[in-house]
Amino acid sequence: MTNPILLQKDFNLIVLIWTLIALIIFPILLKVKAPYGRHTSEKWGRLIDNRTGWLIMELPSLLLFTILSVTGNPSVSGAGWIFFSAWVIHYINRIFIFPFRTRTRGKKMPIMIVVLAALFNLMNGFLNGYWLGNLSANYNAEWLTDPRFILGISLFITGFVINQASDNHLIHLRSNSSKGYYIPVSKLFKYVSCPNFSGEIIEWSGFALMTWSLPGLSFAVWTAANLIPRALHHHKWYHEYFHDYPARRKAIIPGIL
Repeated sequence: MTNPILLQKDFNLIVLIWTLIALIIFPILLKVKAPYGRHTSEKWGRLIDNRTGWLIMELPSLLLFTILSVTGNPSVSGAGWIFFSAWVIHYINRIFIFPFRTRTRGKKMPIMIVVLAALFNLMNGFLNGYWLGNLSANYNAEWLTDPRFILGISLFITGFVINQASDNHLIHLRSNSSKGYYIPVSKLFKYVSCPNFSGEIIEWSGFALMTWSLPGLSFAVWTAANLIPRALHHHKWYHEYFHDYPARRKAIIPGIL
């Protein structure tokens, strides 16, 4: 294994600073709606095709994570390859499958959002890819039976399934709606407005647990910091758009938030 450019202590400091930024930005995002999707606004500058923008902003995470993972430590363990596969599977779906299944023809998003999201994804792809390829522990076979790994991968799979099932339900509703939106009523949508976001938070919390890593924890914090405000804005939009929207339904955590 070659000596990494960043020493562990320097790398950890960068991750901690990055995580602190998420905590600082969180209350800002609670007040400022990210202007894409149903909240798209021309006030944020020039717009770009939604699918093109999605590809540009998500692809850096997959590419940088992959490059750093496979060109770093040549002796990545079996557990390491599971971590690698989990990341790659998520982003292949997010970049090359999900955008082309949704009804986004003619929809746009601000170029500024695309640039900011691409930088965000570059940072998370760098931190997790560099950690896996250069600084991760040499996980032995015993790690695969460790409670942290078992619970973590169970959460990751559960979150991924929730995310996919929720997205599938929304896509099905929109494909059969002349006005673009219906009130989601099946499965977890009975309890929260955005189970797709809940699933993604569970997913990356599981990744943090099964890797037991600081970059994994940082990404889980960032995921929650981004998606909780997003879910709250969606929840408010549902109540404004549908006068008969279920009053007892929460935004992202059943019975709580």
